[in-house]
Amino acid sequence: MTDKIGNAVPAAESRKVDVALIMMGLMAFSMGQTMIFAIAGPATRLMGLAETDLGLIVSLAAVTYTIAVPVWGRLSDRVGRVAVIYIGLIAYAVATIAFAYVMHLGMTGVLLAPLSLILLIGIRMSLTIGSGGVHPGSTAFMADITESSKRAAGVAMVGAAFGLGAVLGPVLAGFLSVYGLLFPLYASAIAAGVLGIVIAIKVPEPQRTKTKDASRMPILDPRVRSFFMLGIIAFTSIAIIQQTSAFYFMDRFDLSPEATARNVGISIGCMSLAMMAVQAGLIQIVKISPKNMLLIGFAATAVGLTLVLWAPSLAFTYAAYAVIGIGGGLINPGILAGASLRVSADHQGAVAGVVAAGMGAGYIIGPVLGTYLFSLSLFYPFAFAAALSLASVLAALLLKTQPSAS
Repeated sequence: MTDKIGNAVPAAESRKVDVALIMMGLMAFSMGQTMIFAIAGPATRLMGLAETDLGLIVSLAAVTYTIAVPVWGRLSDRVGRVAVIYIGLIAYAVATIAFAYVMHLGMTGVLLAPLSLILLIGIRMSLTIGSGGVHPGSTAFMADITESSKRAAGVAMVGAAFGLGAVLGPVLAGFLSVYGLLFPLYASAIAAGVLGIVIAIKVPEPQRTKTKDASRMPILDPRVRSFFMLGIIAFTSIAIIQQTSAFYFMDRFDLSPEATARNVGISIGCMSLAMMAVQAGLIQIVKISPKNMLLIGFAATAVGLTLVLWAPSLAFTYAAYAVIGIGGGLINPGILAGASLRVSADHQGAVAGVVAAGMGAGYIIGPVLGTYLFSLSLFYPFAFAAALSLASVLAALLLKTQPSAS
Protein backbone atom coordinates (compact mmCIF):
# COMPACT_ATOMS: atom_id res chain seq x y z
CA MET A 1 0.00 0.00 0.00
CA THR A 2 1.21 3.54 -0.73
CA ASP A 3 0.12 6.90 0.58
CA LYS A 4 -1.01 9.76 -1.66
CA ILE A 5 2.54 10.81 -2.49
CA GLY A 6 3.71 7.35 -3.44
CA ASN A 7 5.55 6.18 -0.33
CA ALA A 8 5.28 2.46 0.47
CA VAL A 9 3.57 1.85 3.82
CA PRO A 10 2.58 -1.47 5.47
CA ALA A 11 -1.22 -1.84 5.25
CA ALA A 12 -1.95 -2.31 8.98
CA GLU A 13 0.41 0.48 10.03
CA SER A 14 -0.95 2.79 7.34
CA ARG A 15 -4.55 2.23 8.47
CA LYS A 16 -3.66 3.04 12.08
CA VAL A 17 -2.01 6.26 10.98
CA ASP A 18 -5.01 7.15 8.81
CA VAL A 19 -7.43 6.60 11.69
CA ALA A 20 -5.20 8.59 14.06
CA LEU A 21 -5.10 11.55 11.67
CA ILE A 22 -8.87 11.49 11.14
CA MET A 23 -9.49 11.30 14.91
CA MET A 24 -7.00 14.14 15.56
CA GLY A 25 -8.80 16.28 12.99
CA LEU A 26 -12.14 15.52 14.63
CA MET A 27 -10.69 16.38 18.06
CA ALA A 28 -9.33 19.71 16.79
CA PHE A 29 -12.73 20.52 15.31
CA SER A 30 -14.52 19.58 18.54
CA MET A 31 -12.08 21.54 20.72
CA GLY A 32 -12.72 24.66 18.69
CA GLN A 33 -16.47 24.21 19.02
CA THR A 34 -16.34 24.11 22.83
CA MET A 35 -13.59 26.74 23.13
CA ILE A 36 -15.95 29.25 21.62
CA PHE A 37 -18.46 28.77 24.44
CA ALA A 38 -15.76 29.61 26.99
CA ILE A 39 -14.58 32.65 25.06
CA ALA A 40 -17.67 34.06 23.33
CA GLY A 41 -19.45 35.05 26.56
CA PRO A 42 -16.88 37.58 27.82
CA ALA A 43 -15.96 38.59 24.26
CA THR A 44 -19.53 39.48 23.30
CA ARG A 45 -19.92 41.57 26.47
CA LEU A 46 -16.74 43.47 25.60
CA MET A 47 -18.28 44.06 22.16
CA GLY A 48 -21.42 45.50 23.74
CA LEU A 49 -23.64 42.58 22.77
CA ALA A 50 -26.25 40.98 25.04
CA GLU A 51 -26.49 37.34 26.15
CA THR A 52 -29.48 36.91 23.85
CA ASP A 53 -27.31 37.98 20.90
CA LEU A 54 -24.94 35.11 21.61
CA GLY A 55 -27.91 32.74 21.84
CA LEU A 56 -29.08 33.97 18.44
CA ILE A 57 -25.65 33.29 16.92
CA VAL A 58 -25.61 29.74 18.31
CA SER A 59 -29.20 28.89 17.39
CA LEU A 60 -28.97 30.11 13.80
CA ALA A 61 -25.71 28.21 13.36
CA ALA A 62 -27.44 25.05 14.63
CA VAL A 63 -30.16 25.53 12.01
CA THR A 64 -27.69 25.75 9.12
CA TYR A 65 -25.72 22.79 10.48
CA THR A 66 -28.86 20.65 10.59
CA ILE A 67 -29.60 21.55 6.99
CA ALA A 68 -26.04 21.16 5.71
CA VAL A 69 -24.87 17.97 7.42
CA PRO A 70 -27.06 15.48 5.50
CA VAL A 71 -26.02 17.14 2.23
CA TRP A 72 -22.35 16.65 3.13
CA GLY A 73 -23.06 13.08 4.19
CA ARG A 74 -24.62 12.25 0.84
CA LEU A 75 -21.81 14.05 -0.95
CA SER A 76 -19.25 11.86 0.82
CA ASP A 77 -20.88 8.84 -0.84
CA ARG A 78 -20.18 10.42 -4.20
CA VAL A 79 -16.80 12.16 -3.87
CA GLY A 80 -15.29 10.32 -0.89
CA ARG A 81 -15.03 10.48 2.89
CA VAL A 82 -11.56 11.98 3.06
CA ALA A 83 -12.45 14.86 0.75
CA VAL A 84 -15.37 16.11 2.83
CA ILE A 85 -13.31 15.75 6.02
CA TYR A 86 -10.36 17.86 4.87
CA ILE A 87 -12.60 20.39 3.14
CA GLY A 88 -14.58 20.72 6.37
CA LEU A 89 -11.47 21.17 8.52
CA ILE A 90 -9.99 23.81 6.22
CA ALA A 91 -13.35 25.62 5.98
CA TYR A 92 -13.60 25.54 9.76
CA ALA A 93 -10.11 27.02 10.09
CA VAL A 94 -10.79 29.89 7.68
CA ALA A 95 -14.20 30.73 9.20
CA THR A 96 -12.92 30.56 12.78
CA ILE A 97 -10.08 32.98 12.02
CA ALA A 98 -12.62 35.34 10.43
CA PHE A 99 -14.93 34.94 13.44
CA ALA A 100 -12.16 35.75 15.90
CA TYR A 101 -11.00 38.73 13.85
CA VAL A 102 -14.49 40.24 13.76
CA MET A 103 -14.64 39.79 17.54
CA HIS A 104 -11.32 41.61 17.80
CA LEU A 105 -12.63 44.49 15.69
CA GLY A 106 -15.78 44.67 17.81
CA MET A 107 -13.86 44.55 21.11
CA THR A 108 -11.55 47.36 20.01
CA GLY A 109 -14.44 49.55 18.82
CA VAL A 110 -13.57 49.43 15.12
CA LEU A 111 -16.95 47.82 14.40
CA LEU A 112 -20.20 48.89 16.04
CA ALA A 113 -22.15 46.24 17.91
CA PRO A 114 -25.01 45.84 15.38
CA LEU A 115 -22.62 45.31 12.47
CA SER A 116 -20.47 42.95 14.55
CA LEU A 117 -23.54 40.87 15.36
CA ILE A 118 -24.57 40.61 11.71
CA LEU A 119 -21.05 39.58 10.67
CA LEU A 120 -20.71 37.05 13.48
CA ILE A 121 -24.03 35.44 12.58
CA GLY A 122 -23.07 35.25 8.91
CA ILE A 123 -19.59 33.83 9.61
CA ARG A 124 -20.85 31.29 12.14
CA MET A 125 -23.57 30.09 9.76
CA SER A 126 -20.96 29.82 7.01
CA LEU A 127 -18.72 27.87 9.38
CA THR A 128 -21.38 25.26 10.14
CA ILE A 129 -22.22 24.94 6.45
CA GLY A 130 -18.60 24.56 5.36
CA SER A 131 -17.55 22.20 8.14
CA GLY A 132 -20.71 20.08 8.10
CA GLY A 133 -18.91 17.13 6.50
CA VAL A 134 -16.35 16.55 9.27
CA HIS A 135 -18.53 14.47 11.60
CA PRO A 136 -20.52 12.41 9.04
CA GLY A 137 -17.41 11.95 6.91
CA SER A 138 -15.46 10.61 9.90
CA THR A 139 -18.33 8.32 10.88
CA ALA A 140 -18.64 6.95 7.34
CA PHE A 141 -14.84 6.53 7.13
CA MET A 142 -14.89 4.32 10.24
CA ALA A 143 -17.90 2.40 8.90
CA ASP A 144 -16.02 1.73 5.66
CA ILE A 145 -12.99 0.23 7.38
CA THR A 146 -14.78 -1.91 9.99
CA GLU A 147 -16.68 -5.18 9.65
CA SER A 148 -20.35 -5.29 10.56
CA SER A 149 -19.60 -7.12 13.81
CA LYS A 150 -17.17 -4.37 14.84
CA ARG A 151 -19.16 -1.42 13.50
CA ALA A 152 -20.33 -0.17 16.91
CA ALA A 153 -16.77 -0.12 18.25
CA GLY A 154 -15.55 1.66 15.12
CA VAL A 155 -18.08 4.47 15.19
CA ALA A 156 -17.68 4.73 18.98
CA MET A 157 -14.15 5.95 18.29
CA VAL A 158 -15.69 8.93 16.48
CA GLY A 159 -17.78 9.74 19.53
CA ALA A 160 -14.80 9.29 21.86
CA ALA A 161 -12.59 11.59 19.78
CA PHE A 162 -15.29 14.23 19.53
CA GLY A 163 -16.01 13.93 23.26
CA LEU A 164 -12.34 14.21 24.21
CA GLY A 165 -12.03 17.34 22.11
CA ALA A 166 -15.16 18.77 23.75
CA VAL A 167 -13.65 18.21 27.21
CA LEU A 168 -10.20 19.56 26.32
CA GLY A 169 -11.54 22.64 24.52
CA PRO A 170 -12.54 24.73 27.57
CA VAL A 171 -9.46 23.56 29.48
CA LEU A 172 -7.07 24.61 26.72
CA ALA A 173 -9.02 27.84 26.26
CA GLY A 174 -8.30 28.67 29.89
CA PHE A 175 -4.57 27.97 29.55
CA LEU A 176 -4.12 29.66 26.18
CA SER A 177 -6.17 32.75 27.06
CA VAL A 178 -3.14 34.09 28.99
CA TYR A 179 -1.84 35.06 25.54
CA GLY A 180 -5.06 36.93 24.78
CA LEU A 181 -8.77 36.20 25.00
CA LEU A 182 -9.06 35.27 21.32
CA PHE A 183 -5.74 33.44 21.01
CA PRO A 184 -7.29 29.97 21.67
CA LEU A 185 -9.61 30.40 18.67
CA TYR A 186 -6.70 31.26 16.38
CA ALA A 187 -4.73 28.29 17.75
CA SER A 188 -7.58 25.82 17.22
CA ALA A 189 -8.14 27.15 13.70
CA ILE A 190 -4.48 26.70 12.78
CA ALA A 191 -4.44 23.17 14.24
CA ALA A 192 -7.55 22.18 12.30
CA GLY A 193 -6.27 23.72 9.08
CA VAL A 194 -2.89 22.00 9.31
CA LEU A 195 -4.54 18.64 10.04
CA GLY A 196 -6.89 19.18 7.11
CA ILE A 197 -3.94 19.71 4.78
CA VAL A 198 -2.08 16.67 6.17
CA ILE A 199 -5.20 14.49 5.77
CA ALA A 200 -5.62 15.71 2.18
CA ILE A 201 -2.03 14.71 1.38
CA LYS A 202 -1.51 11.54 3.42
CA VAL A 203 -4.84 9.72 3.92
CA PRO A 204 -6.11 7.56 1.03
CA GLU A 205 -9.80 7.04 0.42
CA PRO A 206 -11.16 3.73 1.84
CA GLN A 207 -11.78 1.04 -0.76
CA ARG A 208 -15.50 0.97 -1.52
CA THR A 209 -18.03 1.45 -4.31
CA LYS A 210 -18.96 5.07 -4.96
CA THR A 211 -22.43 5.82 -6.24
CA LYS A 212 -24.21 8.68 -7.91
CA ASP A 213 -27.53 7.51 -6.45
CA ALA A 214 -26.66 8.28 -2.82
CA SER A 215 -28.24 11.72 -3.08
CA ARG A 216 -31.60 10.04 -3.70
CA MET A 217 -31.74 8.70 -0.14
CA PRO A 218 -34.43 10.81 1.63
CA ILE A 219 -33.72 12.23 5.06
CA LEU A 220 -36.63 10.19 6.48
CA ASP A 221 -35.79 6.96 4.67
CA PRO A 222 -37.81 4.18 6.38
CA ARG A 223 -34.63 2.21 7.08
CA VAL A 224 -33.16 4.93 9.31
CA ARG A 225 -36.14 7.06 10.31
CA SER A 226 -36.27 5.57 13.82
CA PHE A 227 -32.60 6.40 14.42
CA PHE A 228 -33.12 9.95 13.14
CA MET A 229 -35.94 10.43 15.66
CA LEU A 230 -33.93 8.86 18.48
CA GLY A 231 -31.09 11.25 17.66
CA ILE A 232 -33.45 14.22 18.00
CA ILE A 233 -34.73 12.93 21.35
CA ALA A 234 -31.28 12.11 22.76
CA PHE A 235 -29.70 15.42 21.84
CA THR A 236 -32.76 17.43 22.85
CA SER A 237 -32.23 15.94 26.31
CA ILE A 238 -28.49 16.73 26.24
CA ALA A 239 -29.17 20.31 25.14
CA ILE A 240 -31.76 20.71 27.91
CA ILE A 241 -29.20 19.56 30.48
CA GLN A 242 -26.45 21.82 29.14
CA GLN A 243 -28.72 24.86 28.89
CA THR A 244 -30.37 24.64 32.31
CA SER A 245 -27.71 23.08 34.56
CA ALA A 246 -26.27 26.43 35.69
CA PHE A 247 -29.70 27.81 36.58
CA TYR A 248 -30.64 24.57 38.34
CA PHE A 249 -27.46 24.46 40.44
CA MET A 250 -27.74 28.11 41.40
CA ASP A 251 -31.35 27.86 42.56
CA ARG A 252 -31.36 24.32 43.97
CA PHE A 253 -28.20 24.69 46.09
CA ASP A 254 -28.26 28.49 46.54
CA LEU A 255 -24.82 29.01 44.99
CA SER A 256 -22.97 32.16 44.04
CA PRO A 257 -22.25 32.72 40.33
CA GLU A 258 -18.62 31.65 40.82
CA ALA A 259 -19.58 28.50 42.77
CA THR A 260 -22.24 27.74 40.17
CA ALA A 261 -19.72 27.88 37.31
CA ARG A 262 -17.29 25.68 39.26
CA ASN A 263 -19.83 23.01 40.18
CA VAL A 264 -21.48 22.93 36.77
CA GLY A 265 -18.02 22.49 35.26
CA ILE A 266 -17.29 19.57 37.57
CA SER A 267 -20.63 17.94 36.81
CA ILE A 268 -20.39 18.33 33.04
CA GLY A 269 -16.80 17.10 33.28
CA CYS A 270 -17.94 13.96 35.14
CA MET A 271 -20.58 13.37 32.48
CA SER A 272 -18.10 13.83 29.62
CA LEU A 273 -15.42 11.65 31.20
CA ALA A 274 -17.90 8.84 31.82
CA MET A 275 -19.08 9.13 28.22
CA MET A 276 -15.52 8.87 26.89
CA ALA A 277 -14.69 5.95 29.19
CA VAL A 278 -17.62 4.00 27.75
CA GLN A 279 -16.86 4.83 24.12
CA ALA A 280 -13.07 4.48 24.19
CA GLY A 281 -12.97 1.66 26.75
CA LEU A 282 -16.04 -0.47 27.43
CA ILE A 283 -17.39 -0.62 23.87
CA GLN A 284 -13.94 -1.47 22.49
CA ILE A 285 -13.66 -4.45 24.88
CA VAL A 286 -17.21 -5.75 25.33
CA LYS A 287 -19.29 -6.60 22.27
CA ILE A 288 -22.72 -4.97 22.65
CA SER A 289 -25.31 -4.82 19.89
CA PRO A 290 -26.57 -1.35 18.86
CA LYS A 291 -30.07 -2.19 20.10
CA ASN A 292 -28.78 -3.17 23.54
CA MET A 293 -26.63 -0.02 23.60
CA LEU A 294 -29.77 2.03 23.11
CA LEU A 295 -31.81 0.11 25.68
CA ILE A 296 -29.12 0.34 28.36
CA GLY A 297 -28.11 3.87 27.38
CA PHE A 298 -31.55 5.44 27.54
CA ALA A 299 -32.34 3.55 30.77
CA ALA A 300 -29.11 4.78 32.39
CA THR A 301 -29.84 8.34 31.24
CA ALA A 302 -33.31 8.21 32.77
CA VAL A 303 -31.86 6.91 36.04
CA GLY A 304 -29.17 9.61 36.09
CA LEU A 305 -31.66 12.40 35.43
CA THR A 306 -33.93 11.09 38.19
CA LEU A 307 -30.97 10.98 40.59
CA VAL A 308 -30.21 14.63 39.79
CA LEU A 309 -33.73 15.54 40.91
CA TRP A 310 -33.33 13.60 44.16
CA ALA A 311 -29.69 14.56 44.84
CA PRO A 312 -29.24 15.54 48.52
CA SER A 313 -25.77 17.06 47.93
CA LEU A 314 -23.45 18.38 45.25
CA ALA A 315 -21.23 15.29 45.45
CA PHE A 316 -24.27 13.08 44.80
CA THR A 317 -25.10 15.28 41.80
CA TYR A 318 -21.63 14.73 40.34
CA ALA A 319 -22.25 10.97 40.47
CA ALA A 320 -25.68 11.42 38.89
CA TYR A 321 -24.15 13.32 35.97
CA ALA A 322 -21.63 10.50 35.54
CA VAL A 323 -24.53 8.05 35.21
CA ILE A 324 -26.01 10.31 32.53
CA GLY A 325 -22.62 10.21 30.80
CA ILE A 326 -22.59 6.42 30.84
CA GLY A 327 -25.98 6.47 29.13
CA GLY A 328 -24.86 9.01 26.55
CA GLY A 329 -21.70 7.02 25.86
CA LEU A 330 -23.89 4.09 24.77
CA ILE A 331 -26.63 6.04 23.00
CA ASN A 332 -24.47 7.90 20.49
CA PRO A 333 -22.64 4.87 19.01
CA GLY A 334 -25.83 2.83 19.30
CA ILE A 335 -27.67 5.27 17.05
CA LEU A 336 -24.76 5.66 14.60
CA ALA A 337 -23.97 1.93 14.36
CA GLY A 338 -27.61 0.87 14.26
CA ALA A 339 -28.37 3.22 11.38
CA SER A 340 -25.12 2.28 9.61
CA LEU A 341 -26.02 -1.40 9.62
CA ARG A 342 -29.39 -0.69 7.97
CA VAL A 343 -27.87 0.48 4.68
CA SER A 344 -25.33 -0.79 2.19
CA ALA A 345 -21.72 0.37 1.94
CA ASP A 346 -22.42 2.99 -0.73
CA HIS A 347 -24.86 4.89 1.53
CA GLN A 348 -22.77 5.15 4.72
CA GLY A 349 -22.15 8.86 4.26
CA ALA A 350 -25.80 9.59 3.59
CA VAL A 351 -26.97 7.75 6.69
CA ALA A 352 -24.29 9.39 8.86
CA GLY A 353 -25.49 12.77 7.63
CA VAL A 354 -29.12 11.95 8.34
CA VAL A 355 -28.34 10.87 11.91
CA ALA A 356 -26.13 13.92 12.49
CA ALA A 357 -28.99 16.13 11.27
CA GLY A 358 -31.24 14.60 13.92
CA MET A 359 -28.62 15.34 16.56
CA GLY A 360 -28.31 18.92 15.30
CA ALA A 361 -32.08 19.35 15.44
CA GLY A 362 -31.93 18.42 19.11
CA TYR A 363 -29.72 21.44 19.72
CA ILE A 364 -32.30 23.66 18.05
CA ILE A 365 -35.17 22.33 20.16
CA GLY A 366 -33.45 21.67 23.49
CA PRO A 367 -32.26 25.15 24.55
CA VAL A 368 -35.61 26.81 23.87
CA LEU A 369 -37.64 24.00 25.42
CA GLY A 370 -35.33 23.67 28.43
CA THR A 371 -35.40 27.36 29.35
CA TYR A 372 -39.19 27.45 28.94
CA LEU A 373 -39.65 24.46 31.23
CA PHE A 374 -37.27 26.00 33.78
CA SER A 375 -39.38 29.15 33.83
CA LEU A 376 -42.26 26.96 35.06
CA SER A 377 -40.25 24.99 37.63
CA LEU A 378 -36.56 24.29 38.19
CA PHE A 379 -37.37 20.54 38.27
CA TYR A 380 -39.30 20.39 35.00
CA PRO A 381 -36.36 20.29 32.52
CA PHE A 382 -34.73 17.25 34.13
CA ALA A 383 -38.08 15.54 34.73
CA PHE A 384 -39.06 16.06 31.09
CA ALA A 385 -35.69 14.76 29.83
CA ALA A 386 -36.07 11.69 32.08
CA ALA A 387 -39.52 11.04 30.64
CA LEU A 388 -38.13 11.35 27.10
CA SER A 389 -35.43 8.82 27.94
CA LEU A 390 -37.93 6.33 29.36
CA ALA A 391 -40.09 6.69 26.25
CA SER A 392 -36.97 6.05 24.15
CA VAL A 393 -36.37 2.76 26.00
CA LEU A 394 -39.79 1.62 24.80
CA ALA A 395 -39.04 2.86 21.28
CA ALA A 396 -35.70 0.99 21.25
CA LEU A 397 -37.48 -2.23 22.22
CA LEU A 398 -39.43 -1.99 18.96
CA LEU A 399 -36.38 -1.56 16.75
CA LYS A 400 -35.66 -4.28 14.26
CA THR A 401 -32.18 -5.72 14.63
CA GLN A 402 -31.39 -7.27 11.26
CA PRO A 403 -28.85 -5.23 9.26
CA SER A 404 -28.90 -4.81 5.53
CA ALA A 405 -26.48 -6.79 3.40
CA SER A 406 -23.45 -4.58 3.06
